Amino acid sequence: MKKAFLLAVITMTFIACAQGMRAEFEKSMNQYGDLVRVNKMELASSFTTEALMEEFSARVRAAKNMRVVDYRITGVKLDEQKAEAEVRVEIDYYTLSAYRLKTLVDTQKWAYVDQGGAKQWRLVSLLPEFK
Repeated sequence: MKKAFLLAVITMTFIACAQGMRAEFEKSMNQYGDLVRVNKMELASSFTTEALMEEFSARVRAAKNMRVVDYRITGVKLDEQKAEAEVRVEIDYYTLSAYRLKTLVDTQKWAYVDQGGAKQWRLVSLLPEFK
C-alpha cells in the first residue's frame, strides 16, 4: 500500500512539473510572439540566450524598416523530456521601401535553460531575416 501511494505521489509530482513546464513554455512563446506581432523587436530580444544576444540584436537593427502585419503559429512540437521545443510561424510583413506584402516561415528553436540561476524558456534561434 505504501509503495502504491509513493508511486502515485511521484507520478503526480512529475505530471505537475511537466504541466508547469508546458505552461511556462506557452507563456514565453506567446509573449515573444506578441512582441514580434507589434514590431517590438528590441523587447523580443529579451527571450534569447546571452550567447545569441549580439547576433539577435544585429537582426533587430536590420529589421528596423520592416512592419509585421500578421503572425501565425502554425505548429508546435514540445519535447518535455529534452526540454526543447520547435515552433513554426508564418509572418506577413512589408518593408517601408516597398510596401509589398511578403510572407516568411520562421522555425523557432526553444530550450529550457538555466539563465541567471533559474530555469527559463529561451529562444535559441535568431530572429528571421526580413528581406
